[in-house]
Amino acid sequence: MSLSDHHYYFLIAVVFYGLSSLYAIFLLRKGFREDNRVNYCLLLGGAAFHTLAMFQRGFSLQRCPINNLYEATLFIAWTIVATYLVFGFWSRLRFLGAFASPILFAIGILLNDDGAVL
Repeated sequence: MSLSDHHYYFLIAVVFYGLSSLYAIFLLRKGFREDNRVNYCLLLGGAAFHTLAMFQRGFSLQRCPINNLYEATLFIAWTIVATYLVFGFWSRLRFLGAFASPILFAIGILLNDDGAVL
């Protein structure tokens, strides 16, 4: 079983989302008393690798990668993280990352290339 480049990039993005989820648990326990820039940076790193994975998949297929369930779910997850990064730019809304990161991590874990849940 050979993984292509876009799978590796998405795997790295899922690792970033997982680390962000773990950090979000600690933020929730503290009650969001401190600025959560670390969580924002983890999601930014995950979004960078997620974007790279989508570009690699699109270039390998020579089309926009939203034609099957796997690709559509990948795009929805990318849209979630991109929306959070825009809203999280304001420090008052960065707490939303604590809710977005577990969703992104779950999507990344449950998604395989066939579009079916593992």
